[in-house]
Amino acid sequence: MGIRTWISGQDESMATPYCQKGEAQLAKEKFEAAVQTFNHGVELDKSHPGCWIGMGKAFIGLGKYDRADDCFTRAVDINPENPEALTMRASVLRLIALQNQDPMRCLEAVEICNKILKTDPDYGPALHEKGMALWTLGKRDEAIVLFDQVKKTNSQYQYPWDLKGRYLFERRQYHEAIEAYEEALEKKPHDPDLLFYQGRALIKIGGYHSAIQFFKKCLKIKPDYIAAWLLLGNSYKVLGQFDEAIEAYEEAMELDQGSTKYRKYIADVYLVMGKEALYRKGNPQEAIEYFDKTIRIIPKHSAAWFAKGVAYKKLRAYRNATACFLRVVETDPQNGHAYYEMAQILEKTGNKDEAIRCYIETVRCDPSHTDAMYKLGNLLMEGGDYKNAIAYFDRVLDISPDSSVAWFAKGKSLQKRGQQKDAERCFERASKLATR
Repeated sequence: MGIRTWISGQDESMATPYCQKGEAQLAKEKFEAAVQTFNHGVELDKSHPGCWIGMGKAFIGLGKYDRADDCFTRAVDINPENPEALTMRASVLRLIALQNQDPMRCLEAVEICNKILKTDPDYGPALHEKGMALWTLGKRDEAIVLFDQVKKTNSQYQYPWDLKGRYLFERRQYHEAIEAYEEALEKKPHDPDLLFYQGRALIKIGGYHSAIQFFKKCLKIKPDYIAAWLLLGNSYKVLGQFDEAIEAYEEAMELDQGSTKYRKYIADVYLVMGKEALYRKGNPQEAIEYFDKTIRIIPKHSAAWFAKGVAYKKLRAYRNATACFLRVVETDPQNGHAYYEMAQILEKTGNKDEAIRCYIETVRCDPSHTDAMYKLGNLLMEGGDYKNAIAYFDRVLDISPDSSVAWFAKGKSLQKRGQQKDAERCFERASKLATR
């Protein structure tokens, strides 16, 4: 039952004109003035529930939830069966629960709603508030069922599409979440949170261009929205708009100076720019410049050191490349890829003993690295260590039994050891595999 309904039954009360005036002020969100107006009404008639309910709503608008609860309690004291007063009390208890991190108040709100619904199972405001309390308690499925129930019976119901969007997003139903946020934005087109949530959902389906537009709208309304700057940067990065991505991350970093994570985001953009230059443009020198920018931000960025090593290797600057790969294994001793790159360079430049050591380290880091095992076996065979060479070729064959080159290399090692019959069997196996 609304305030006007109660007013109609209290036409003789001197508080009624103040209640009407206060209700008009509420509609205009003039909450301070409404409190004063309703208070005048209460001074004239302390038993006027409409004034108490109206004053409670005004206090909610001011964020004074305890004061609001007092008002709704007074209204309930006047008429314990007043559904609007009970529903509003349930609403403010939920807000107090959120403010004070007190779930017990939410449970109390649910009990109040249950009391109303026992008398009137289809009372929409109580169904809604019960749904909101359950949502706050983390019972999302039950809350959505209640919201949907109200929607079926009341075409004027202000459905909480924002919550439906979050619910669907959490369930990874991203297209449906986008549709829900569209509904919510029709009612609140300038809500920064809704704009952010819509952009975030669009990212999940690869709609980066559209997401950027929503993040921009969000930031125009709320320039200090750090999460929006971050996802804006991520979107630009995916689209290859690296300068814009860095600008967005810098904005986030400026707003959240206590965090170091944005430096990593910026460093990673330079890393991506370097890889673009290295692999797509084929420009190792330009790539090195970008990798250096990453390293200046994060000196122990192993991926940047590795990529820089690859760039120097392409330039045939082998000493510089090796120095980069050494920096990688200093930071990440289990990085088999760096050991393998060093091993190849050392083998190429004639430093076979060090190459053997690096191939051994590669296999230690990655016991499935058959290329390293094969190259190690060949170097050991060249050095006369046929027994260990055969052992590494056998390890290759354990993983890849159809490797013709491993069978042939094992045959050569056996041959050099004087095991001619065993060698011939290996050569025969290699020949069959190579020609099949």
